[in-house]
Amino acid sequence: MPSTPDSTLLSTLPARALLGRLLAVRVSLIAGWAAGIVWLHWGLAIRLPLLPMATVLVLMSLFSLSTAWRLRQDAPATQMEFLAHLLADLTAFAVLVFFSGGATNPFVSLMLVPVVIAAISLRPRWVWLLAAVAGGYYALLLFVYQPLAIADPVAASAMHLGGMWFNFLISAALIAFFVTRMHAALRMRDQELSALREKQLRDERIVALGTQAALAAHELATPLATIQTTAHELAVEFANDPDIGADCRLLEKQAQACKTILTQLAARAQDTPPTALPLDAWLAALIERWQVLRPDAQLSAKLPTDRRDFIAPDGLEQALLNVLNNAADVSPGDVAFSATVDDGSLVIDIADRGPGFTPEQKAQAGRVLFSGKAGGGWGVGLALTHATLERLGGDLTLTGRDGGGTRVRIRLPWSPIE
Repeated sequence: MPSTPDSTLLSTLPARALLGRLLAVRVSLIAGWAAGIVWLHWGLAIRLPLLPMATVLVLMSLFSLSTAWRLRQDAPATQMEFLAHLLADLTAFAVLVFFSGGATNPFVSLMLVPVVIAAISLRPRWVWLLAAVAGGYYALLLFVYQPLAIADPVAASAMHLGGMWFNFLISAALIAFFVTRMHAALRMRDQELSALREKQLRDERIVALGTQAALAAHELATPLATIQTTAHELAVEFANDPDIGADCRLLEKQAQACKTILTQLAARAQDTPPTALPLDAWLAALIERWQVLRPDAQLSAKLPTDRRDFIAPDGLEQALLNVLNNAADVSPGDVAFSATVDDGSLVIDIADRGPGFTPEQKAQAGRVLFSGKAGGGWGVGLALTHATLERLGGDLTLTGRDGGGTRVRIRLPWSPIE
């Protein structure tokens, strides 16, 4: 992946997640420093410069409030902004250590926490910059600091050892908190990117298929007209022959159905507004057109008695025809179609008596191209149907049918036009 400018977004997490976790660490450190100052100054009678240390804590608190306000803004984070936050925290921490013993303060190693956070979140050059600043602060605190006023050296040694132990616990807790949260968020991001990449690949295939379909439709218009005219003439010529005449009339109806499909495709290309029809009438017309295309299939239909106007979303009719064709391919003698209106949704069930699917096939149905029966099928058609329903805010599920077979349930949000 090519490198991007410093002003680009952080490559790990959005601002709310990344700065939010840093804010939690900062607030914890402020609370810890305040408690430590109170304990040392008043509990152990070790005098500290309260005014400058309190000033640093107040400034850090104000900075935390400004960060909380910034998180409420719908603005992306940048590498430089996050680096500035870490530098501010590191500098404030170094100043507090300066007023409380410098490098002899057992909590001085907490300056590594911003470096660890940077190593997870920033580019290497910014991590090395922050590490250099932390190393420079530490080196300066070896020589320039205000020592703690502890008269008893034995007590000072015991306090130093106890402080080192407590510092280890705090460092481990802070690093574990931030690193585990970051890794969990990164795993979630990777999963989302993987799903998005899979959807993009599927959509690219569908767009390619749509382009080829449009070109084929344009080329098929003329031969279909010829077939329809020839079939009509043959039907008139063999009107007295029941077998040939019936076949010619069927051929004419098939050609007319194909011509209707091409007309609808041209209307969509010209952005012609769709016509509203009662829901039951639209479903009945859909089934009638499909029966013309598949005269060999035996269909039992149960339609709702809903006369409210329904405007079919673009692609829904073809999606239903795909599922009906798949059902007829595996069990032409028993295809069931039912539709209901339930809680603002249009629910359509299409069932067959085919061999069914394994749990793995059900999980990937519609997301990848595969064939569930001999000779092909349940691949492109189901993928197109799934993509169409996903675009329309609906979903498709595969379940077993009572007595054997597969039931495809299509659920689509629908707000009827009153």
